[in-house]
Amino acid sequence: MDRTRGFVLEVSAYLYVPIQWVETIFTIEKDYRELQQRHIKAQIELNKTRTLVKENQRLRSMLGFKGDKNFNVIPANVLSDVGSHTMNSLTVDQGSEDGVTLLSGVVDAEAQLVGKVVAISPHTALVQLVSDKNFRVSVREMRSRDVGILSYTLKTGYVIQDVPKNAEVIAGDSVVTSGFSDIFPEHIFVGWVSTISPVVEDYVKSVRVDLATDFNRVEEVFILK
Repeated sequence: MDRTRGFVLEVSAYLYVPIQWVETIFTIEKDYRELQQRHIKAQIELNKTRTLVKENQRLRSMLGFKGDKNFNVIPANVLSDVGSHTMNSLTVDQGSEDGVTLLSGVVDAEAQLVGKVVAISPHTALVQLVSDKNFRVSVREMRSRDVGILSYTLKTGYVIQDVPKNAEVIAGDSVVTSGFSDIFPEHIFVGWVSTISPVVEDYVKSVRVDLATDFNRVEEVFILK
């Protein structure tokens, strides 16, 4: 009986090892996906905290009546950069079958703005980059709290147009998404103010921005769902 029991235990252990190995693989992959989700959310929360430190308490109460948007992220690998004379974009390896939808916001591993999804197939998606001439996004200057529309042109680069003349914007100020959009939640980091143009027509001015994202080094992105 002891020998029989020992034999059964040995066989059971031998059969259980590959089963346990397979279970471990799936557990590790699941944990990795969850960590990716937490990382992006933590980066955005960090940007939000930086903003709140500089925010006037009265303005916080005025802007805070609307709750934060809930979202998840879908990690995706960059397949190719397909920039052309018509649109600066890239292709990623996640599509409609993976939960990607049109006009979803896209950020990099540091939760910095990359672009938005403009076309999808079952297993891939096309992302329009911030650097595209037709891309527009509402942004907020973190220190002064002024809001404007960021766009790109070959002549001026990345510029926030029509900033009020009396806006106290200085070089080095941080710029984040304003949240006035169904695509991007607020506090996604965009970049820094580089220069301020002379006042135009005595009531507005344009603010030039250096983007934080280096598009030449983006290998993995996160799609906001």
